[in-house]
This record gives sequence, C-alpha cells and structure tokens, in this order.
Amino acid sequence: MFVGHEFLAFAVAGAGARLVGRDARTALAAGFVAALCALLPDLDVAYGFATYLLAVGRGAPLSWEAFWVVANGVHRVVTHPLPVGAAATCCFAAAAAVGRIRDARVDAPVVPTAATVALTLGGVVTAGIVVSAVARTAGDASAVVAAVYLGTACVTGVAVARRTVAPVGVLAVAAGVGFLSHPFGDVFMAAPPPLLSPFAPSPLTERVAFAPDQTLNLLGVLFVEAATVWAGLLVYLRLTDRRLRDAFAGRAVVGVGYAPAAFLLPRPTMVDAHVLGFTVVPLAVVVGATAAARGVGTRDERSVRGLATGLATLTVAGGAYLLVYLLG
Repeated sequence: MFVGHEFLAFAVAGAGARLVGRDARTALAAGFVAALCALLPDLDVAYGFATYLLAVGRGAPLSWEAFWVVANGVHRVVTHPLPVGAAATCCFAAAAAVGRIRDARVDAPVVPTAATVALTLGGVVTAGIVVSAVARTAGDASAVVAAVYLGTACVTGVAVARRTVAPVGVLAVAAGVGFLSHPFGDVFMAAPPPLLSPFAPSPLTERVAFAPDQTLNLLGVLFVEAATVWAGLLVYLRLTDRRLRDAFAGRAVVGVGYAPAAFLLPRPTMVDAHVLGFTVVPLAVVVGATAAARGVGTRDERSVRGLATGLATLTVAGGAYLLVYLLG
C-alpha cells in the first residue's frame, strides 16, 4: 500500500462524520485530517533510507531488494504498532486542544478549559509510557524514532487546529482513524507490522496472501489499493455534491493496451513488485494528466477528473493484465 492508506482513512473518516450528522464541510475536514495522519507513519522510511545508506557504506549492495532487506528492520517497526498509533492520537488531540488556546484570528487568548488540560496531561503521560516501553524493548535508537514521531504528531495537531474550525473532538477521532488504520494496510506486503509492540507479541506474523501464485497475489494487492482509492474518491465526490460520470474521461480505456505486458515483462512478484508498479502507474498518471490538462472547469474539477481518469486507467490496465495472465 502506498497512497491507499490515505484514501481509505479519508473515506472512513469523511463518510463516518457525515453519517453521525456532521455537515459536509466538517466531514471533509475530518477526511483530510485522517488522510494526513495516515501518511505520517510512513515518514520512518526516511530513517530506513538513512540506515540503508550506512549499510551501503559498509558494503551492502545497491538494489531495490537490498534496500528493503535493510529498511524493513526499522520501517514499520516503531511507528506502525497500534499502541504507538494510540499514543500519536493522544498527542495529536492534546496538541490540537492547545492550538485552540490562542486563536490566531483574534487578539485575545482563549482560556484553557479543564478538557484541554486533561487532554494535554493525557498526551504527555501516554507518550512517556510508550517511549519508555520502546526504549526498554527495542533500544534507545528506536525510542528516539518514537519520540520524534510523536513530536511530529503534536506539531501536526497544532497546525491543523489553527487552520480549521472543526471541533477538536472531530479532529481527534479523525486522527485516530488515520493513525490506527494505517498498519492494517501493510498486512499484504512483506512481513506485517508488529501490531501490539512494544507491549505484546503480534497476532500476525505472516502477510495476508490472496493466492499461492506470487504474480496473482501481487495483482490482488494492486486491486486492494485501487479499491481504497476508489472509496476515497467516491466519498469526496459525495461530500462535494458531484457525480462520478462528470469526473471521468473515456480515454481510460487505453488501459487495455497494458495487457501485452503479461508477455513482454518479467512476471512480477512481491520481491520485485516494481516491475508492475513502475510500468502500470506511469501509464495511469500520463492518461490522468492529459485528462486534467485538456478538461474544462475549475482547477479542483480538473484535478478530480485527472485522478478519476488515471484511477480508471489503472483499474482497466490491471484487469486486462490479469485476464491475459490467466488465459496465458
């Protein structure tokens, strides 16, 4: 999963907020906050990349597979577990409450409430417990990564609170959706994250597989990712009172042209997934970009048209590849 985390979180938070009676503007804010928080756990890729560069300096080979062999030792291990996600949610909520203490649009400070104080103390205590547990079980370096991650959640909470009028409670729930849904999107690729670390062993030790055939399994992951993006897009269209057919260009049918890749390219597997990703995704991006560039309407409408058309192209291309692969 790459962008699927963010679109799924947007769909769940946005649709959920609307279902409980929030207006469309608040639901959109909740969706975007959830999407942002669903992105944050993957910032540890930067730490993984730095670790890999150090390994290369010690003689590790330069290759995609070698990168993940090194990076997977640190990527998802600290930031993805549910207890850390819960702590990030508490930190975000506390920081959002503090961010509202002084409204940047008025001169007079807002008096902190008992709820704000309680949220702040809860965030500090929760962060301290989690960072201490990470230090005890995984070492000081991992504890530093956890602390930086929770600090990032705090900064994000303050920034979001000062740029939206949505209630802090809505922001907190949306953040929780983002932080806590993210690790479940990673159960399809490589080893699943240690969901209960640093307090208990993970109930999942092997990735979820759709089929014994590695290529079919990878295609299954592709379709799961596409489905999450479709879900986010459809919720966005619903919240902005638009129709899918108005945001869709028929040129997506060119995705059928990807079918010969089943014969021309090496059969992709989970190990070399880039064979699929680095060919089908650029095709979808190009088709989507042309749909956006040649469309009419506002910038937002053209962007949505490009996304919808590119996503449709990706879906058609994946389906065409799958059909040819099965028939071949």
